[in-house]
Amino acid sequence: MKYLPIVLLIAISFALSAQTEKGATPISPSTVHRPPSTEIFAVVVGISDYQDESIPDLRFADKDALAFAGFLQSPAGGSLDEDHLQVLINEQATHAQFARALDWLWEVAGENDRAIIYFSGHGDVEKKSLTQSGFLLCWDAPARVYMAGGAFPLSMLQEVISTISIQNKAKVTMIADACRAGKLSGSNVSGSQLTNSNLARQYANEIKILSCQPDEYSIEGEQWGGGRGAFSYHLLNGLYGLADGNSDGTVSLTEIDRYLEDHVTVEVAPQNQLPMTIGNGREKLYDVFPELLAKVKEEKIGQLPLFAATDSRGFEEDVLAQADSGVVKLYEAFKKSLADKQFLEPANACADFYYDKLSQEPQLERLHSSLRRNYAAALQDDAQQVLNIILKSGLTEKVLKNVEASVIYKHYPDYLERAAELLGAEHYMYQLLQARKHFFEGKMQKIREVSRASYHKALSLQPDMAHAMVELIRNFEADQLDSAKHYFEKATDLVPSWIEPYIAMGYYYNWILKQPKKQLEMLNLAGQIDSTSVLVWYEKSRYYSRLEINYPLAEKWLLKTVEGVGADICFPCVYNNLGALYIQTNRFDQAEQAYKKAIQFDSTFTTAYINLGDIANRLNRTEEAEQYLKKALQIDSTFIPAIYNLGNISLKARRYEEAEKYFKKGLIIDSMSWVANYGLADFYMARQDWEEALPLVQKAIELAPSFVHLQVSLGNIYTHLPDYFELAAPTLNKALETDPDLSYTHICLAQLALKNKDLEDAWRYLEQGLEKDVSKAQIKLENLKSNPDFAAIKKEPRWNALMEKYFPEEFKN
Repeated sequence: MKYLPIVLLIAISFALSAQTEKGATPISPSTVHRPPSTEIFAVVVGISDYQDESIPDLRFADKDALAFAGFLQSPAGGSLDEDHLQVLINEQATHAQFARALDWLWEVAGENDRAIIYFSGHGDVEKKSLTQSGFLLCWDAPARVYMAGGAFPLSMLQEVISTISIQNKAKVTMIADACRAGKLSGSNVSGSQLTNSNLARQYANEIKILSCQPDEYSIEGEQWGGGRGAFSYHLLNGLYGLADGNSDGTVSLTEIDRYLEDHVTVEVAPQNQLPMTIGNGREKLYDVFPELLAKVKEEKIGQLPLFAATDSRGFEEDVLAQADSGVVKLYEAFKKSLADKQFLEPANACADFYYDKLSQEPQLERLHSSLRRNYAAALQDDAQQVLNIILKSGLTEKVLKNVEASVIYKHYPDYLERAAELLGAEHYMYQLLQARKHFFEGKMQKIREVSRASYHKALSLQPDMAHAMVELIRNFEADQLDSAKHYFEKATDLVPSWIEPYIAMGYYYNWILKQPKKQLEMLNLAGQIDSTSVLVWYEKSRYYSRLEINYPLAEKWLLKTVEGVGADICFPCVYNNLGALYIQTNRFDQAEQAYKKAIQFDSTFTTAYINLGDIANRLNRTEEAEQYLKKALQIDSTFIPAIYNLGNISLKARRYEEAEKYFKKGLIIDSMSWVANYGLADFYMARQDWEEALPLVQKAIELAPSFVHLQVSLGNIYTHLPDYFELAAPTLNKALETDPDLSYTHICLAQLALKNKDLEDAWRYLEQGLEKDVSKAQIKLENLKSNPDFAAIKKEPRWNALMEKYFPEEFKN
């Protein structure tokens, strides 16, 4: 929250002290029009500083909201205390907190009461359609795909207002200053103006005061109150009494309409801005307090004085003051758990544990609704941030640090389910929260079919959830191209400026349909949409390093990515990939430096330790390699790649018992990890226990069907099992067709040729395997030597020539 200027605070203090001087006459309205039972409740929101840098910040929206809150806290506005007024400024005004505040308003405003909603910030319609009425952009709104969250739909606001007005029989006033200039997602369809238009026509039987006409923008500047919006500045002047044209001591809707037209329209010229009022023009809005009106007139040039809250304890403090110390302690523990994000664990010391106890505590009965709303809001916030990142840059933790989705998002489905449960099935956010739950469940699944089912469930609850559409594209099978295209077209139609559908479609073309050139086409299209996207540059670097094997181009895009992320984004994966590229081009010193740079960015980045261990292992610095891998396990004792590599080192050193323990440990930690399954299979293959290896490799293929290396291992196993021998050749040849540069395939085909007594084919495949990647071929060559027919190769003179060519140091020894 931004603080008020000191001159304002002095003015406020002066105005209040004038009321409380000994012998002073209490301020009273000239006429009291509200029934004694009437209460006023208000939610005030002002956002100038948006979280997403792609949403243009506003200058004075937060100050406008604070000024309106000050009016409500003054006698003229009803002297609202903390029990009657909720103010959300900038980062406080998240989607979840705005929804929570509206829930509170829905609950507390009863018959004959007045409910006020004031929103100052951005409004937008992303797509011009009958079904999209528009959004108020909360602080955590994404720059695009508003329906994904962070932006509050007018349809939901309609439900809140109508319920308060019709069901609760309270009088509702909606004041919106949400038609601000700025490049937003819906700028091409005049999104902010359409939002304003829909605000004007959407509701019935309530009062609306809007900052401008549908085809206009709301203007702000230094000339109004030292930095305010023209609409807000004159609205408050009018409500304090300057709009009281007939001097009857009250301000009606018609009077405020005339006052705004006379002042705002004239002062913003030559720009156009004509505020709108909708409702019964004879409706009395506020009483005039002569003393306050006089003060406004005095201060009219310069900063408008704001009036501090009445001197009363907050509702929460009042309830807690009467509660037992044990209950207060429990309440404080609940709030701390929310702040620490300890929602569901540990079992007897988490927010859920405390909430269950507090919600049954009679002493806190008046806080029960607040507890529920605050807890439900907190449960949603982290998931919302992830959804926003996907929409904005795509640089999630999965991309930045290569952390498994099952690790990053493992609590989100439970959090979202609990939030939905707290709000109830009838709540307007219930289905949206359930849709998000299914989305994150899909992200965590490792079996494509199960993931697809989760995303379809999400879309059944939220049909315009573009996130789920994109993930479906990645998870379709090779015979589902039409479905992938359908969701690609749907996602790009929903959000034409979003690059993620193109990246997902590129992934599908490459990894599922085996059409890598199509992936490059998609990445180029994404680059045309957003030429500054770091994610597109990063994906291009991966394309050139893995598919076209064009290392100069790969290095170009990696270095561009490094330059583009800036100092505020920790992106260890880019340095990790740069290290991998240097290894591929035999620049081991540079590779080590790149991996160490990744650790410098993030000392807990386990992948870099794995790769440093790999370099040390390649250079026969085995002890050093094990130290790096064990360091990775110190950081994360469940890190499968570290366990797998330690198992391989032990296997290479013929420490079989130790190797077996590592591989079995990996499988115990995660039986659904293809790496863990393959690790133990690799151990059994090295021990020539082919029957034990077979089901493990088959499971690994089920979990990672696009990884060619696994298909090669399957072919290798078939070579050694008489019942499967006929499947060996087609399996290995298919793998060779898929990736002709994988050295392992050539070595296994050489072994198959030896089994078939075809010595010339064996030589051909052996030489090709060494030529493709000598370091990796050497590892697999150890297994080949166990073949009894291998002796026939070693007897030939060309064996020594081959060894001298590829392993000169070993040959000398």
